[in-house]
Amino acid sequence: MAVVSKEISPLHIVAALILGILGPGVLVAEDGLLDSAQAAALLPSPSVIMGLADQTEEKIPEKPPWWSVGDWPREKKVIALNAATVGTIAAIGFVGWDYGSHSLRTANEGWFDSDTPYGGADKLGHVFTCYSLASVYNLIYKDWGYSDNDAILIGAASSWLTMTIVEIGDGFSVSEGFSWQDEVMNTVGVGMAYLRHRFPAVRERVDFRWEWFPSPSVRRGERFDVLTDYSGQKFLLAFKLDGWLRTGSPVLKALELQVGYYTRGYVSHDKDFFDEPHRYGYVGIGLNVTYLLERLTGHRAWGIFDYYQMPYTYLPASWELD
Repeated sequence: MAVVSKEISPLHIVAALILGILGPGVLVAEDGLLDSAQAAALLPSPSVIMGLADQTEEKIPEKPPWWSVGDWPREKKVIALNAATVGTIAAIGFVGWDYGSHSLRTANEGWFDSDTPYGGADKLGHVFTCYSLASVYNLIYKDWGYSDNDAILIGAASSWLTMTIVEIGDGFSVSEGFSWQDEVMNTVGVGMAYLRHRFPAVRERVDFRWEWFPSPSVRRGERFDVLTDYSGQKFLLAFKLDGWLRTGSPVLKALELQVGYYTRGYVSHDKDFFDEPHRYGYVGIGLNVTYLLERLTGHRAWGIFDYYQMPYTYLPASWELD
């Protein structure tokens, strides 16, 4: 029988651990248990041990900070985004606007008549706001992994919810009131956005755009609210000629037929610059700025000019509607 040394070194301890892990046959030599030198020869080198330690550390996932939403499921993100939007609108409404200053009331603002508060420009503003908001939500939801169809469907619902909360807040306001005309136009806006993103043939043929060039009162620093600067705004449909004719001609791709509407002189600050309020319609031949940018630079500028009409890039023929 082999004699077992009474001195136990650290190598014996490591060898015993390996024996326990890998099995009794690993550390047995022809003449019995291995001595210290033989056991050391079987052990991995320090560099191998350090490498294994590094691999172990790499595999341990870091716990994300408490505010991170990166590991949230997409459904939870959607709920959180919409809840945050509603909460922000409510906070701004109570602090900066006059939400809660009156019991629920309605307001019949009319449509596009000359005697309405803004000649209908505010109604088209509701359409465009919902239209563009739905497109923004659509991009967010696609980035979160939703399919194209689901992203625009949920995006349209989120946009409608956002603007409906605003309208309900107006209903509890002394200065505004809930306008069912506004709510109808909100619905039209999200419907138009849904059609644009759901059906490629629609966006290949027509854009709904908003143009803004600061009105005289804004240029003089008398007012600063871009969204209600109606005397500097136009709303239009741009019909892309090649989208309809399908010729492939670069000339037709660069041109579009525009049909628009705008008002002037309805805002209180406009009285010094316009003799009286006016409503206008117009048609024009314009340039497809998105196409030209892509052709000349290789970039579409994120499609901004599918929504914003650049001033002075079209030849209009206008007429007064009063």
